[in-house]
Amino acid sequence: MKSLASLIAIVAGLVIVLTYFLVQGTGADRPRERAGAIQAVILHDAALQRAVLLARAGLLPNYDPLVRSMEDLLAAAEALPATAEIATGEARTDIERKIGAAVQAIREQERLVETFKSENALLRNSLSYFNHLSGMLASGAEGDEAEVEAETDALTNAMLRFINAPRQNTTERVLASLDRLGRLADDPTVRSLVIHGRLVAETLPRVDEAVARIQAAPVSRLARALQEAYAQAQARAARRADTFMILIYAAALALLIYIAFLFLRLRANAKALRTRLEFERLIASISTQFVNLPRSELRSAVDKGLAKLADHASAEGARIIIFRGTKADSEASFSYSREEGNIPLSPEQTLELIRYWTAEGYESQGCLYIPDVETLPAGQEKAVLRSAGIRTLVCIPMRIAGRCLGVLSLHHAAPRHWREHDISLMRTAAEILASAIARDASEAEREELEARLNRSQRLEAIGTLAGGIAHEFNNVLGAVRGYSEMALSVLKEARARRHVMQIMKAGERAQDIVEQILAFGRRQDREHRPLAAEAVVAEAVNLVRVSLPSTVSLRVRMKAQGSMIMGDATELQQIVMNLCTNAAQAMEGHGMLRIVLDTVAARQTLHLSHGSLSKGRYVRVLVQDSGHGIDPDTMERIFEPFFTTKPAGQGTGLGLSTVHGIVSAHRGAIDVKSRPGKGTSFTVYFPAIDAEALQETDEETPVRSGRGETVLIVDDDARLVALGEEMLAALGYEPVGFDGSRAAMAAFHANPARFDLVLTDEVMPEMTGTELAGAIHQKRPDLPVILMTGYDHDPRPDLLQKAGIREVLKKPLLSQQLAECLSRQLGSNAPVSAVTNSSFSEIKE
Repeated sequence: MKSLASLIAIVAGLVIVLTYFLVQGTGADRPRERAGAIQAVILHDAALQRAVLLARAGLLPNYDPLVRSMEDLLAAAEALPATAEIATGEARTDIERKIGAAVQAIREQERLVETFKSENALLRNSLSYFNHLSGMLASGAEGDEAEVEAETDALTNAMLRFINAPRQNTTERVLASLDRLGRLADDPTVRSLVIHGRLVAETLPRVDEAVARIQAAPVSRLARALQEAYAQAQARAARRADTFMILIYAAALALLIYIAFLFLRLRANAKALRTRLEFERLIASISTQFVNLPRSELRSAVDKGLAKLADHASAEGARIIIFRGTKADSEASFSYSREEGNIPLSPEQTLELIRYWTAEGYESQGCLYIPDVETLPAGQEKAVLRSAGIRTLVCIPMRIAGRCLGVLSLHHAAPRHWREHDISLMRTAAEILASAIARDASEAEREELEARLNRSQRLEAIGTLAGGIAHEFNNVLGAVRGYSEMALSVLKEARARRHVMQIMKAGERAQDIVEQILAFGRRQDREHRPLAAEAVVAEAVNLVRVSLPSTVSLRVRMKAQGSMIMGDATELQQIVMNLCTNAAQAMEGHGMLRIVLDTVAARQTLHLSHGSLSKGRYVRVLVQDSGHGIDPDTMERIFEPFFTTKPAGQGTGLGLSTVHGIVSAHRGAIDVKSRPGKGTSFTVYFPAIDAEALQETDEETPVRSGRGETVLIVDDDARLVALGEEMLAALGYEPVGFDGSRAAMAAFHANPARFDLVLTDEVMPEMTGTELAGAIHQKRPDLPVILMTGYDHDPRPDLLQKAGIREVLKKPLLSQQLAECLSRQLGSNAPVSAVTNSSFSEIKE
């Protein structure tokens, strides 16, 4: 479009120049047209002079010829100013000055003619009267009249000579004769004759003076000077007209040549347009082949599209380089070559050349374009291109949604000129290929996210199942540990006590396993508080350092000073310990273990191998080993509870599942990367907070025994009801137990004032503990209600407050835990029995 506008402007300019030359050339005829006005002035001035002389001689019957001549002269004067158009510059100024002088002279001529007409009319009238009266007086008079007649004849003769030659002597004779004639007679006729004679004597000089001035007027002289200037201007115009005629010929010839050039140019443009249309059709065909194409065929389609582009551009080779950060991802790149396998430059070399030559300014439309390598300045980069056999190189950025995905490069073994629209179309093709590659990557990422979601859902289902199983185990372990505790309080025989203590220790180990299962299922009660991450991890690292064999190298880097997280210190250390233990076992006692603690700011959502993180600040813990790595099949199940690759008896399969549960409870995520034989890295992310670590101020509260208060205990497990009754009785309370909420509610309604405290389980089939507490609270708002649960997700605080629940206890219950709770709620004053305390001390020993 821009080129077409330029062509139109050039043709229009030539036509305008040709028109100007033509106008200037034809303007040479104007002097011939305007010269008639000057000639008319000369002719009409001559006619005026002749008419004035005839009128002076009395040969004109009227002044009509004089008036017509004057009118013609004035009309010719009005046409004179147009004659200045023929000249320019100083010549035009000179002609205009002469025209002004001529017009002014004609105007003066007009005034003189009017004066002449007035004076000459008076003269002719006086002469007529003079002739008439002189004829009357000379008609044969006698006596004195004869003397008058003689004097009249003398006067007539003198007047005739005066009229023919009005000089001073003739004037004096006429005046003397008039004086004598006036003295001779006092006749009216004589007086009239004398008066008209004197008028003639006075008027005739003025008339002759007017005639002389009219005859001396410079009109003809000025007209001839103007005519001479006009003749010179006409000569110059003729010469200029000849010049312009030559220029007209040259302009017409140039226009003809340019039209021929346009014809050839249009043919070339038509050819280029056909080539461009073919290129556009090629791009359209490449674009349509990606529509509804399965992901499995996308890379093959990109290879075919790249080959089509290279063939159309007559390139020896083409490559698509995909970026991974600032480096080339060789595995994800595409390449094409006319000769199989002959790609002269590697992706890394191509990127280095792009960075260098782009910095040197070899850009066109944001693309690197080197039309001929031989024209480049000498240097290592030019040597690389020459050694690769490349003469022309084009590298086009592949952009998608404002992001540069990679580079499309084409090279030629011979110099090739790329037009701007060719580069523009190639950029369009690059964007189409980039869209297909981005689609392949996004669908791969989607499939990976779906796999992660499936793993998360499977782990969540397993966690739910594990939590339910752990809850049931809690009930069983509650009975085991509770009855063992009760047995220890009454047994005296040492051997039996040792057996029961072993039962208690086994129960504790079973309880640890249950806690790990609850941690995985996120069902364990935790008290999170602000922690200084570096201090907690450093303490765990010290424990790890002691436990590692000397053949394992430990490298630690702490770069999270002052960073805080909200969590549990023991659990955070448990994560580090579990990951380091697994890493040491994977290295089989030889290798390098690397622990890094730092912070990272996520500017967008991070999709990790096991979980996703929204943007924000995170504390990151990296545990990396140089062990044998993890294969893909095992990677799918590493966080499943009880899954282990260790031989039977060497692992429970709860270490990583516990880590997963703890990290999830801390609202974090895990990213696992591993390749068989290349080692494994576990990266754990925790949300960072801006809070100071709280100082722990645990103060022991004195525990007191009961004084016979009645406690209503409700649980759907009859064994736990019986155990609870025995515990309460041993602590000095009067227990009333029920294994159903309906029966307990009936007993309460029968005598509401009987009970001092209610101890109820949460999960029951007929009525939940919260519902039972609410019903009791409506009847007796002052009655303390304690809720027991095996889950960590307590009811909402507002529901607990509404139901009158003052405290929540976690199962399984032990005597110490129960005694402290009842002491807080009932405020008893008696100390806890020595049997209870001694039993706890023996267990701890």
